Amino acid sequence: MDNLKLEKYFERIHYSGDRRVNMENVKQIHQLHPKFIPFENIDSYTGTVPSLNTEDIFQKLVIDSRGGYCYEQNLLLHEVLKSMGFNVDLRLGRVVWTREESSSAARTHLLLTVNLDDQIYLIDCGFGTATLTSPLLLHNEEPQQTPNGLFKISKNNSSYTLWTWREKWLPVYRFSLDDVELPELEIANWYLSTHPDSGFKNNLILSKVDEDRRYTFSVNTLNIRKNTGEKESVQIEDDIELYKMLQDIFGLKENAVEILKQKKNK
Repeated sequence: MDNLKLEKYFERIHYSGDRRVNMENVKQIHQLHPKFIPFENIDSYTGTVPSLNTEDIFQKLVIDSRGGYCYEQNLLLHEVLKSMGFNVDLRLGRVVWTREESSSAARTHLLLTVNLDDQIYLIDCGFGTATLTSPLLLHNEEPQQTPNGLFKISKNNSSYTLWTWREKWLPVYRFSLDDVELPELEIANWYLSTHPDSGFKNNLILSKVDEDRRYTFSVNTLNIRKNTGEKESVQIEDDIELYKMLQDIFGLKENAVEILKQKKNK
């Protein structure tokens, strides 16, 4: 990613810091990214397989002010951090959200790790309802506070599990430090976007994180969870309310709304 694109990305997430390779800067970027680039699966929901080409992702998420799901979000963040000089790697995880930690699952979730100051950190701006807003120290099984909730990472042999606190500890996904190659991402991306039973194909899902709350939309319901633990659910009754929510809550523009309108008019 060249300097011009990096500047455009910084403008997109309202980042005003410098490009030094340090924890302060990666923390700022990690918190701002999911605030201004929402998680959304409009493409897969409307029958389009999202491109994993980094130029296409940049155009969509930065220039066109769209959002994306884990592959797009974390591939973009990977390019940004790599361009700044961070030692960053792609990893794949097995999603066990709302299930038992030991549940069988394919490696379909993309996340990142960063090596900094002889430590490894988990970074992930693409998990929707449990998206991180700060790096987590990998080899530390104690609870770690982030701007938007308490998380922890447990380890079992070479496997790690990310947990989040929601009145009790809930597993999010399991992952390892195995290398990831692009063909693996292409296969997983295709599966999640095309399989008849995929939640990303059958349901419109959106999420974003502000300083004091999380917004998640699925199955016609907007859920708002404050950092204090208070929760509110709002039923989205019709298309007018849906399109207004996309723009007012999730910061999407008319281009995203038009894609949904085209699906509904078919």
